[in-house]
Amino acid sequence: MRRIIVSSLKGGTGKTSTAVNLGKALQRAGHRVGLLDVDLVAPTLHKALGLTEPPQWDLNSAAAKLIPFEVDGLYALTVASHYGESPAVLWDEPTLIRAMQELTRDVQWPDLDYLILDSPPSSSGFMQALYDAVAGDIYGVILVFQPTDIAAADLVRTLDFIKIKKVPVIGLISNMAYCLSPSGEKFWPFISPKVELGVVCEENGIALLGEVPLTPSQDIINLEFDGIATRLDGIKPLILQDSMLKKLYKKVAKGAVKAMVRRM
Repeated sequence: MRRIIVSSLKGGTGKTSTAVNLGKALQRAGHRVGLLDVDLVAPTLHKALGLTEPPQWDLNSAAAKLIPFEVDGLYALTVASHYGESPAVLWDEPTLIRAMQELTRDVQWPDLDYLILDSPPSSSGFMQALYDAVAGDIYGVILVFQPTDIAAADLVRTLDFIKIKKVPVIGLISNMAYCLSPSGEKFWPFISPKVELGVVCEENGIALLGEVPLTPSQDIINLEFDGIATRLDGIKPLILQDSMLKKLYKKVAKGAVKAMVRRM
């Protein structure tokens, strides 16, 4: 089973929707897929799966294992099944870490080809503990970012975090890469200057897995993720080196300075 973490230290990049759309694309390609929501503070996996509320928490008491629920052939688990979706989660970090360790260890998954972990943003002690918990048992990380100058700055921080944790990078998905109107017109929807993440990836040896548009058409989104799912098998995850990060930092910093000048 290939375990993949969908990650970004920046919030709001679309990690959960990416995890679900990728899972469905891998399923369409004939793979058995599980989805694990490890965002314990704001779990939204059930929403991304189209469920109005989280399913009932289920347990195999004989094996002391949590049982994932099934949605259209996808297996999934979210801690929202335990405490619902309304309460503010005020657990301290040690409690969050213990819950995460149970979620990554004590689940009775069926025989899967892929297990996709939808992670929260941040480089907190919780996130460090998550990577430690799956160390040696992770295929790689898929980064999800928007091609804006602010998001690109966080991309450098994310890659530095991943380098320190020695987690292989599978590639990057440029989410909300452009806006696609119902008439097929492409345009850039953000005030922030656009960053060509494809160029950044190419110059630093990171695979650009795909560019997902903002569009009301699920068929167009499915087509893009089908291509991403197909490309996964041909990519060898890469452990980052310092020289690559320094080069990427210079690239992003230069773009940020140019963007600042344009705003003046």
